[in-house]
Amino acid sequence: MTAIALSTDTVVQFLHRFEAIAEQEDFDLIEDMVHDQAFFRFNDGDFVGRQAVRAAFEKTWQGSVGVKKERFYLTDILVLSLDQRSASATYTYNWEGQGDGQSFRIQGRGTRVLVVEGGRLQIIHEHLSRYPKP
Repeated sequence: MTAIALSTDTVVQFLHRFEAIAEQEDFDLIEDMVHDQAFFRFNDGDFVGRQAVRAAFEKTWQGSVGVKKERFYLTDILVLSLDQRSASATYTYNWEGQGDGQSFRIQGRGTRVLVVEGGRLQIIHEHLSRYPKP
């Protein structure tokens, strides 16, 4: 088993790679990047375990009627903690697309906790929420 040398760069690269692969909307491609006991918290609920996370992603990918050309990406990534076995980061998430003929852009905040498990980096926790209303 090869040790992963965690650094700010490897964390940021992992986060961007996850988003790029997830754009293909096939959970099998990102399954190994999600810990078996992951806890994902979204506005519509908590999803505990890889299979529950899979179901949440697949439901999202089915989309809403009238929403087209969706794009989800991260900006403003800040690695908060880093050691040999884990890392945490916060970021701005951006969701763009067209719904009912109108363009939209939604931004919010996110946090991910990563762990080294079985020689690979995996997401064990994610929390996404919209920015509070002023």
